[in-house]
Amino acid sequence: MIRICSKILILKTLVYISLLLILFNQGCNSHSEKEIGEKRNKASSAPTIHVVFTGEENGYLEPCGCSEVQLGGLSKRHTLINHLREKDGNWILLSLGDLPGKVGRQDEIKMETALEALDLMGYVAHNIGEKDLNMGVDLLGYLSQISNVDFISSNMDFTTQVLKIKPYVIKEIKTKGTTLKVGILGIVSPRLIENTYHGMEVMDPVLSLKPLLSDLRDKTDILILLSHAEMEESIKIAEVYPELDLIISGHLVDRPDLYLKKVNNTYVIPVGEKGKYVGEITLSTRQKESGEDEHANSSSPVIETIPLDGRFEDSPEIAMLLKIYQQRLKDEDLLAQVFKSDPPSNLTYIGNDDCAVCHNKIFKHGEETGHASAYETLVKSEHEYDPECVECHVIGLNYITGFETIESTPKLKGVGCESCHGPGSDHKETLSKDYGKVGVENCEICHNDEHSPHFDFKDYWQKIKHPREKEKGG
Repeated sequence: MIRICSKILILKTLVYISLLLILFNQGCNSHSEKEIGEKRNKASSAPTIHVVFTGEENGYLEPCGCSEVQLGGLSKRHTLINHLREKDGNWILLSLGDLPGKVGRQDEIKMETALEALDLMGYVAHNIGEKDLNMGVDLLGYLSQISNVDFISSNMDFTTQVLKIKPYVIKEIKTKGTTLKVGILGIVSPRLIENTYHGMEVMDPVLSLKPLLSDLRDKTDILILLSHAEMEESIKIAEVYPELDLIISGHLVDRPDLYLKKVNNTYVIPVGEKGKYVGEITLSTRQKESGEDEHANSSSPVIETIPLDGRFEDSPEIAMLLKIYQQRLKDEDLLAQVFKSDPPSNLTYIGNDDCAVCHNKIFKHGEETGHASAYETLVKSEHEYDPECVECHVIGLNYITGFETIESTPKLKGVGCESCHGPGSDHKETLSKDYGKVGVENCEICHNDEHSPHFDFKDYWQKIKHPREKEKGG
């Protein structure tokens, strides 16, 4: 009897202990889930900003239209930015630098047009690149004074008062009941500066950033650097200054989506060239809490590199700016200002009509190809006064005796015999048989990766090759 009672007592005790353990574990699990929920809510309630960045425009305002597969253009970019703003208004738009591509009057007009477009889109800052500097202090000074887009440079010291350039800007964003302060700095690599500019000193980026970051660290919640340098140099800056949240980098990166780097807690993201891609990053952060690291409280950002392809329509506002740009080229008669050199061997261009006298069969064939109507395509797109476009749609624009205007040199319009074979004056006089041999290198002058990305010499040759003529006396 005692033995039975003892067994019952032991059994009751085990059941009781098991119940206590179950209840205890439930309490622990409940507490853990509660903590996780609080953390998730805390993270989701973190203030958020969105950054859009572009750069390395290199004078690329819009695709030339010679091919259906072309990326980029200010009009498509504006459409994308408007779409992003419809989802969320907290956007900071940044330009890495290098609005123009070359030096000359056309690129001056390009730079003015591009900066006006950035202003229309709502860009906050434009970092000064070496190609911007090549345009000269006078133009930069004028644009920096009239533009609503802040010009910044953290490692260039200008003694002139003409330039309105800031070492950094602080942008305040109101989001989720708080105000985030975003510090934006910009540097250009001294390696890219080949010329000596009057009244300007380019300093080492690492040294020049140190006092500025020390000043901004307690004044801002997020720090962004526009690094006009190659990726390797930008990565080194990230290693020295871990307080930077984001470094936007550039130069020699055709596909920016393939080169994104993370250095500790700093993201280094390239923008590509000619504005063909738009970089987008969403940053979340909370104010520093006592004893906690600011980066430890930040959630992983959402990063996207968006190609500006056919999904995006042209913005009417930017399209109007580009139309005004073309009108300015016409009004200033830039075709007449094209620098012309001597043709090879001091020959002259004669035009297709002279070729037709002896090569009538070939001439008629050429008139049926797309080359013959190349000039008309410019007229249709209203680019017939744009020297950069006209160059590949006429005969010999860059040479003396070549195309000048449609009024003065109508026989040289379109892509004609001499576009491929060279000036024909000597052949007309001597009937030399070795005149103007054509190879792939002749075609690639215009059919390059930019204008003709799918160019294949063998395939394209079939479209334009002319019939063979019978030998005289045969």
